[in-house]
Amino acid sequence: MTGVWEELSTSEPHHDPRAAATHHALTVARNITALHPLTDAVPATARINTLLGQPTDIERLPVKLAWATVQLSAEPAALHAVINEQRRHHDDELRRAQQQRRLDEAHALHDTLVTNPSLALAYWFASCPEKIDAETLTRVEQLVATAATYAPQGQWVQLARLLTNFTQRLPDDAKGHLVATMATMADRYGHPDIAASMLSLRQLTQKDSTGRT
Repeated sequence: MTGVWEELSTSEPHHDPRAAATHHALTVARNITALHPLTDAVPATARINTLLGQPTDIERLPVKLAWATVQLSAEPAALHAVINEQRRHHDDELRRAQQQRRLDEAHALHDTLVTNPSLALAYWFASCPEKIDAETLTRVEQLVATAATYAPQGQWVQLARLLTNFTQRLPDDAKGHLVATMATMADRYGHPDIAASMLSLRQLTQKDSTGRT
């Protein structure tokens, strides 16, 4: 750092006006460099010299700083450490952004699959064409057909979740009564085979709950 200082006329002169001017210039420089990493030496230098390049009265002292110029430098090892830390921080932020983007895409794909499975699968295949083969296409056709039959607009899927949550809270006797009621309804609406299967499963469940085989 170089500069020019001036001692002002006063009845109480300063003992070391050069030290006072130096301290003022160093304080300005340190306050600015504290806000910048080592890699920002150029903009930090420009900011410091902008402030120190004009005459300044030092507060409460009979000393005036005419001007000063600062040249910043950093140890190579310290600069290398800062660059590595910035690189690690950038890589971490990039990984977090990628993970969040994949999570958002997964949520969007899930929501779309519930309401429109064909659209969601088409998007997935467009993103991962290498995953498609003859067996996959067959399974997709079966899935789309099943979803279209049992989950139009996702309403049946939501209803199934509600029924699952409801039945999980029922005691065993209430579950048995519910199965018997649903079997009766299935038989009434022309599906005696489903009714028989429900009753058979009910009997197996009752045997398991009593410990018999």
